[in-house]
Amino acid sequence: MHKQLKVLGFVVSLLIEGAAVANTEGADPYAEPSADYLRQFAERGSKVFVLERFDAEGRLVVRSTEKLEGAVGIEGPTGRTIAGQRISLRGLAACPTEKVVYNSVQTWGCNDAARDYAEAVYNRRGSVILCKTLALKSAEGEAMPASCFVLVGGNGEPFRTVNDDDSMVFLGLAAIGRTPDGRSRRPDLEASQSLSRSMGFQNAD
Repeated sequence: MHKQLKVLGFVVSLLIEGAAVANTEGADPYAEPSADYLRQFAERGSKVFVLERFDAEGRLVVRSTEKLEGAVGIEGPTGRTIAGQRISLRGLAACPTEKVVYNSVQTWGCNDAARDYAEAVYNRRGSVILCKTLALKSAEGEAMPASCFVLVGGNGEPFRTVNDDDSMVFLGLAAIGRTPDGRSRRPDLEASQSLSRSMGFQNAD
């Protein structure tokens, strides 16, 4: 029994040390990861899905990494299905208007524009997908709230991070949710939402 406890303590210490190292290398529950951070998970010839779970204190608890065999499902501006995991972009509400200005001059239906944009990022250009969540366990039958980021680039194009949450808000395809007392659920995206409105991406009718 004593030996088992010693082994268990050793495993726990490794997990804690691993989480601490990961945080110092750039893991953060809210911040957009750099392209270099995402590139550490890249595998030649494969698309990789990384899921990071954080606790209420902002500490990385567990990270899973797997190769994606099929396409990412795009259910609209805020719904994604990745490796069988249903994800809802954290704190966002889909389609504040039925029509949006897409590709600068075209009027599109909100859902159609979201699918067109996200399909290109996730399924045609992306090589690493990283989603971050504060949910330590996925509730059965429910989408997991998360923020998702995609590494694009290579083959002569500079690597960069695409922030899916920010993109959906900036393009006028999603709006920031509010708490019952009116507070913003995504204060980090308020500037993108204001810019989207000033550029007339919403209310395209």
